[in-house]
Amino acid sequence: MKQANSYHVDKQRTLGILDSEFNHSNRALQHEAMQAALCNDCVAIEQYSRPQRRCIAHALNRQLTADNRQSKRLAWAMTMSDLTGCYNRIIHNAAALVLLCLGLSHAKILFMLKTIQRMVHRVRTAFGDSERTYGGDNFESWLFAPQGILQGNASGPAIWTIISSLIFDILRQKGHSDRFCSAISKELYLLVGFAYVDDCDLIQSGQDPLEVAKSMQTVVQQWGDLMEVTGGALNLDP
Repeated sequence: MKQANSYHVDKQRTLGILDSEFNHSNRALQHEAMQAALCNDCVAIEQYSRPQRRCIAHALNRQLTADNRQSKRLAWAMTMSDLTGCYNRIIHNAAALVLLCLGLSHAKILFMLKTIQRMVHRVRTAFGDSERTYGGDNFESWLFAPQGILQGNASGPAIWTIISSLIFDILRQKGHSDRFCSAISKELYLLVGFAYVDDCDLIQSGQDPLEVAKSMQTVVQQWGDLMEVTGGALNLDP
């Protein structure tokens, strides 16, 4: 269950029970990808789903940012963004491209993605496994091969961290970031928001409340559009 005591099928999280040897290989790929991303500074400062960080730091820094903006008497806005089916919607082309940019071998990437595309899925319940299946080798008549990294894939968190970091960098380059100035070094610090896996808090501030609201709308639109490129989608449920 994604929410406590919610038995609605569309509100539950789909977990893939993967072969242990396959997932062991995925874990090795995760370690290699994350180390390469950290060494090459490819993990965005906004993403807290990384080694040496915890979700509690996400919440703390978010509150400190709000206090800072209030002390400076700035108009400040924060939008909480949640994505639908984070790992299950990642397009394989996007995942492959970001992993190749980090220097991972084609063979390791194709091994994981082609295995996922040819999986045979069953639904496991307390009454047994379903007789009907989904997927398999025969998908020539499909428009696209099955996509997604799957919940339960050991490499999923690293792949999503790297993809989301790239999107944060694009938003920062487009100028959709909040500016902070260090009190001692006077160094300018640009921040788009705070994210832990697919839960993201986008921030904007300024002198005019209407301009801040307009800027926030643009950031949310850009965030949603860039997520669609990688297969993601904003969760519009209230």
